[in-house]
Amino acid sequence: MSSQSGDELKPLDLPNRQEYTHRAHRFPGKFHPPLIAKIIEDHPEYDVIADPMCGSGTVAVESAVAGREALCIDIDPLSELMTRAKSQPIPTDELLDVGEEILSASGPVPEEGELSEDEAREEVKSNLSGTRYCVPYNLLHWFDPYVAVGFSRLLSTANAVLEDESDEIADAIHLCFAASVRRISRADPQPVSGLEVTKVRRQELEKGIDFDVTGTFEQVLNRLGAGYDELHDIDELGDVTTVHGNAKNFEGVCEEHNKQPELVITSPPYCMAIEYHRRHRLEYEWLGLFNDEDVEDQRNERIETSRDFFGSTSAKQDTLRNLPEIKHEEISTLMNNIEEDGKERKANLLRKYFLDAYDWIEQVKKALPEGGLFCMTVGPSTSYGHSIDTPKFLTDIAKEVGFEVVSEQAYKLTNNKMQYPTDGETTEMESLIKLRV
Repeated sequence: MSSQSGDELKPLDLPNRQEYTHRAHRFPGKFHPPLIAKIIEDHPEYDVIADPMCGSGTVAVESAVAGREALCIDIDPLSELMTRAKSQPIPTDELLDVGEEILSASGPVPEEGELSEDEAREEVKSNLSGTRYCVPYNLLHWFDPYVAVGFSRLLSTANAVLEDESDEIADAIHLCFAASVRRISRADPQPVSGLEVTKVRRQELEKGIDFDVTGTFEQVLNRLGAGYDELHDIDELGDVTTVHGNAKNFEGVCEEHNKQPELVITSPPYCMAIEYHRRHRLEYEWLGLFNDEDVEDQRNERIETSRDFFGSTSAKQDTLRNLPEIKHEEISTLMNNIEEDGKERKANLLRKYFLDAYDWIEQVKKALPEGGLFCMTVGPSTSYGHSIDTPKFLTDIAKEVGFEVVSEQAYKLTNNKMQYPTDGETTEMESLIKLRV
């Protein structure tokens, strides 16, 4: 398979629907839900579905809607939380009642300008002391003082309220907090942005933004509740198991949870296009998602864990310089060409991306039974003028580890923005690749 010109392609002829809980949290690089629904519908012979890099939980939700059993894993704790909360709906009235209790008991949000920066820092620290939550680094760079204090009051109240609630309710409430964070921060809220105050965002801030802490949380609650209502209308939801784990140990996770997937659907991250561990830092920090008591601080834990994120650019330099050569001749030539252009780290990051691909694709092969189906969506990209035909390369790797290509379909993306479009470099297409054991 090789990349085709965008002029030869058409967008997928699928409805652009936004049902269920798909809109519960903005997330870059999402699956197109109707595409996943169509894959599942086209393969009724498979009862157990899995996604080794579940991201925002699209496969989980669509598997539940289709009445299928699913196992979804991700190394990113926010993805784990999101997938679990989106695919296991609680009664909507319970969600809204708990949300209203938190809103009512947390007290009013301070007025803008009511607190000095020092006063805000001290109150946020006091509010979150002894809770499961954490004070973000560089707090008042990202949040106005009144916003930081108001949000910490909500979290402090939630810590007490959720002690008497189920894990499922806690997950739903935490998803709502996570979905609120970027919207009340100074960071650009758009999914294509990293964690930064962009030029566009700075102009908006200069004009003045009235951040509504409680109103935003309430809006997110209602949106998630509406998605839960639609899921509750399904006659029989499938059972979804969500696990924190590494795709490079996919077979082991399946065995640990006694699951035998017959259909694997996943979308691996693009080569260095979206740094999830950077983009979701504020959610991680407020919610204490990296908060291991044995680690000196959660920032170190987050950075160390991010080195295992597939496609991450945070690998240590000595690790990159000691990578083995890649046996795929075309990939190896591409890496050498990029290195000759003076981009040694970039070349090694791409080398690591494809070496990791050998590991996780082989894990999918080991986890699937004979006749099992592996569906992967991914698109090409460019790096400093070099074309990276990721669909072809990942397909070649899959064939090397023992998969047989069933079909390949390239289609034009309707939204092709990525996090770091250097000099206008983006991708205009994506491919759906079906492989069989």
